[in-house]
Amino acid sequence: MLGASGASVLFGDSTVNDEWRSGLRARMGYWFDSRRRIGIEGSFFGLEQASTEFNAGSAGTPILARPFFDALANQQAAALSAFPGLVAGSVNINETSRFLGADALYRQQIGSWGSEHFSVLIGYRYLHSSDKLGIATTATVTLVGGGVPVGTTFNVSDSFNATSNFHGLDLGIIGEFTQGPWLLEWRAKVALGANFNEAQINGSTTTISGGATATLPGGLLALSSNVGSYSQTRFAVVPELALKVGHQFAPGWHIMGGYDLIYWTGVQRTGNLIDTTVNPNLLPPSTGLGGPQRPQFQFNRHRSWPRVSALA
Repeated sequence: MLGASGASVLFGDSTVNDEWRSGLRARMGYWFDSRRRIGIEGSFFGLEQASTEFNAGSAGTPILARPFFDALANQQAAALSAFPGLVAGSVNINETSRFLGADALYRQQIGSWGSEHFSVLIGYRYLHSSDKLGIATTATVTLVGGGVPVGTTFNVSDSFNATSNFHGLDLGIIGEFTQGPWLLEWRAKVALGANFNEAQINGSTTTISGGATATLPGGLLALSSNVGSYSQTRFAVVPELALKVGHQFAPGWHIMGGYDLIYWTGVQRTGNLIDTTVNPNLLPPSTGLGGPQRPQFQFNRHRSWPRVSALA
């Protein structure tokens, strides 16, 4: 268990899928006048999907276990997957993350000084974030005479899915500097709107013994106290800063590369759905002997700072 001499954390003691990711942005627009003062534009961007996997197996040595806090004993405990002379098994974890967005904007120039131009923006912004985390363990009994037949296998799975969709009013200002075919552009925007957060938690335990298979609801961190589907709507703010350099390669067409910084409040992530405090009486087969309803579900607000390397 955590804190025991010689114990080490194999997975979960650091952030997951929080590294730099490349992305693409496509933007198209239309000018209503020849002086390029009034127009509309739309864009879409997406980051590459991030995925992290962890797999470990043991015949008993080394020990493999999933730690949790026992709400009844008020101390650290662990669910064993592999232990010398008792069980042999494995732990498999997979987490994926996606992030994308789009906008549609009206653009109006408010000033021009030589090769410098300034415009304001107003329109609609959409953002989508989704995380999926799956944890599966197996434990096969190797102990003779322990009350459970040798070869009995327990397959335990927990899954946590979180999705956030933002819809809001987008307001901003653009500064442009042109020199021949080259263009330097900066943007400062803020979107005000609502996050529609959703979460799904599921768990199951399958026992295979003597050719018979039985499946019960509930895993280890996904039990009757928190399993289910949940939704939440709350106010959110999305500021964005962007700096790009472009080159006009044909009339009306630019290729641009640059950097976007987006700050998104109230994003729901899978890690925030996990409660590691467990009432053992709720573990399958649940005894129903009382105790606190743990693990418990709660929406946790999270702030996200996605970095987007973009082409438009």
